[in-house]
Order: sequence, then structure tokens, then C-alpha cells
Amino acid sequence: MKMKRYIKLLLLGIIGPLFIVSCGKSYLGIEQVKTDSTAPGKIAVKEVVSRSGGLEIHFNFPQGNPNIAQVVASYTNKRGELVEFKASRYSSSILVEGFTGTDEKTVELVCIDDSGNKSEPIVVKSAPLLSPVEIAFNTMNVEPTFGGVKIDWENKDAQPFAIHVLTEDMLQVGVVSLVEDPTKTIYNRDSVNTYAYIRQYPFVEQKFGFALSDKWGNRTDTLLRSLTPFQEEKIDHTRIKPVTFFNPTVYAGNRDYGTYGVNRVTGIQNDGNSHNNGSYAPATVFDGVTTGLQFIVYKFVKNFNDPDESKHEIVQDVYVTYDLNMDVQLNRVKVYPRVGANYVYTRSSLKRFRIWGTNDANNQRWTKFPETWTLIGEYVGPDPVTEGSPTQEEIDYFNLNREHLIIEDNVNPHAEPSTSFRYMRLQLMESYTPTNNSISINEIEMFGIIEQTY
Repeated sequence: MKMKRYIKLLLLGIIGPLFIVSCGKSYLGIEQVKTDSTAPGKIAVKEVVSRSGGLEIHFNFPQGNPNIAQVVASYTNKRGELVEFKASRYSSSILVEGFTGTDEKTVELVCIDDSGNKSEPIVVKSAPLLSPVEIAFNTMNVEPTFGGVKIDWENKDAQPFAIHVLTEDMLQVGVVSLVEDPTKTIYNRDSVNTYAYIRQYPFVEQKFGFALSDKWGNRTDTLLRSLTPFQEEKIDHTRIKPVTFFNPTVYAGNRDYGTYGVNRVTGIQNDGNSHNNGSYAPATVFDGVTTGLQFIVYKFVKNFNDPDESKHEIVQDVYVTYDLNMDVQLNRVKVYPRVGANYVYTRSSLKRFRIWGTNDANNQRWTKFPETWTLIGEYVGPDPVTEGSPTQEEIDYFNLNREHLIIEDNVNPHAEPSTSFRYMRLQLMESYTPTNNSISINEIEMFGIIEQTY
């Protein structure tokens, strides 16, 4: 009986306050938002600043109305489409973009309150500056290069746009027309890397066209050029073989420089110590696979066997040597890193390297280096504009499009980049993380003029 009485008292303690609240005048739940049909007053335009392809409009909200939700600016583009831009109640300006040309544009601005009521429009008329695509089009330069053409342009404000490439195509017998090649489209939103190479084309005179478009649907006229690309061939990777005259070793880790790093007879630094003879061997640098986890070679370490690790000294230079089985004059090389985000501009990925070359006339090539070899060139990979935070464009360049022109990109004044050669010794000088104990390359593609094959 006592237990039943306790339960009744407990229920009364819970239900009683709820009953009192339900009978009270105040409601603590969600209140319905009050709306009205009264339009807010007009905004007041303070200043209009001309921007590249846009107008920056500064304004004040109507006084005495705390319920303004947003400002909407709109105009009708050349295709008859309504284009709108919005700014919140906390803004004092709005950027209206997507214009081309420098003639006067008309923009309407309204403010909208919390009830969805629109004010009377304010009309702004002003002239923008030339748009990013027009600036890029007007500054575009096109010139022939090995195997194709090089184009460059200005994009100082790092605005996104696309460059469309048109090339000759025979749509019907006897009729040659310019047709857009979507595989060659260039996407740019960088103020620094404002150039591109378009390949591969035969070395005969031909017509090229270039047009630019932006995210607003604007498209420029087509720039036409008739050019003859310079002669170039892709070097057949199947002919390239590693050589062992500089005593390369195979071991899954670093080794002592004094023991393994130098040929005691010639005094020449030996080729590096590759991870294994299979998937990480020197041959994989020239096997045609551009998207793998391939060649890795370990740096030698001085005093490596000293138990005092503070005395260990990494030797940055690593060598690897090949017989091209042809005499070539190189025009350019493309370097592909190991795949994966953790190799982009970091870790063991190759940053700085030299190319040494010689031929069969040098009968001391295996016993005297570098004095009997020719330094073809020295090349340095780029860094992202913001260290540690590469843009998607910079990532794509590093993984797919890192290219070094043999003459133009050489940074060593003592090099002779126009020299032809058969035997190539790569001097891998620096990884993106210098303290890393290895250097890795997934693939190297080479292009140039083949003078003779063996």
C-alpha cells in the first residue's frame, strides 16, 4: 500500500507543473515568425568601383528597417539570361561579375526583407575594366617549339578560365577545317604558371586556333596562327638499358659511403643502391609506366657504421647510368613521380638533377668521370606557390606534366645542352625532402632528335 501511495505522489509531482504551464499565458515552444507585406525602402549606392570584368558596388541599407535579409544585384547578359548576385545583411558591398568589354553596363539592385518583400530597384550604370579572358586573349603569344607550339598569356588576378585549342582536321575529302580538340584544353587559374605546350604535331606548317572562355559563358574570338613545329621524336624507351660499369648495388636500405659509395681504383662515385632488382630497379625508369610506385634508390651515408648517429652524413648525390642504344640530341624530358599524395612536392620525389652524356668515341667513359663526359644540363623542379598547400593545378602539373626543356630550362652555365650522346648518366642531386634517405622516380620520358641507332 505504501508503494502505491509513493507512486501516486511521484506522478502528481511530474504532472502538476506540466498542468500549470499548459494553463499559463506564456508559451515556451517555437513561435511563428511574423510576416508582413510592406516593401522595404531602397538601398543607397555610395560608390561603384570598376573591376576586371565586374563592378564592385558599395551601398547603405535603408534606415529604420532592421529586417533586411539580403541585397540582390542582377543584369541580363548578352545571351538574354538573367544573372544574379547576392549579399547578406552583414555586407556593405557586392561584386557583380561576368561582363566583357568596357562599355557601360546596367545593374539593378533591390533589398529583400525577412518577409520576402522586395524594395524598388536602384539602377546602377557604370563601365567595368577588361575581363580576365579578354586580357589573356590580348596578351597571348604563340610560337613554335619542339613537337608543337608554346603559348603564354597574362592572368595577374589568378582568375579561372579555359583555353580551347583548334587544329586542322579533314572533315571531308579535300576540305580542311579548324576543329576544337577537347583533349588539348588548358585550364588556368594561376598568376604564375601562365604558359603551356601543346604537342605532338608533325613538323610541317599548319594552322592553329585559340579561344578562351570563362565560367560566365563568355567566349573570345579565335586567335589564328600558322606555324611549323620544330622536329622532335619520342625516344623509344624499349631501347634504353641500364649499364653496370659504375658498380650499382642492390640492397633495401642505406649503405656506408666509404665501403660501397666509391670505386677504390678510379675514385669515381658508384651508381646508387637500388631497392631491388625487380619493381624498384633502374630499368623501371624507362619502362613506359607513368603511374606506378617504381624506381627507388638509397642515398649513401658517410660514417654510416659509426654507432654515434650524430656523425652520420647523408650524401645527396646519387647516380644511375644507361645506354640509350642510339645517339640523340635531347629537346625535353618529362619526369613522373611515384603516385600518391604523399609524394607530391615532398619526401623522396626528385627535385634537382643533372644529365651527363658521352658516346663511343670516349674510350675512357667508364674510368674517368666527369672529366671525359659532357654536362648536358642541370634542372630543378618547381615548388608550389604556397609551400605545403599546392593547388589542384600544381598537383596535376607535378604528377602529369612536369617538363624540362633541355636548353631553355638548364640552370648550369657550364652545360652544353645541344650536345648529342649515346650513354647517359643521371646525377640525382636532391629530393624534395633533403633529409629523406632515398630518391624516387616513377618514369622519365625523353624527346629529341635521333641521329643514329645501334
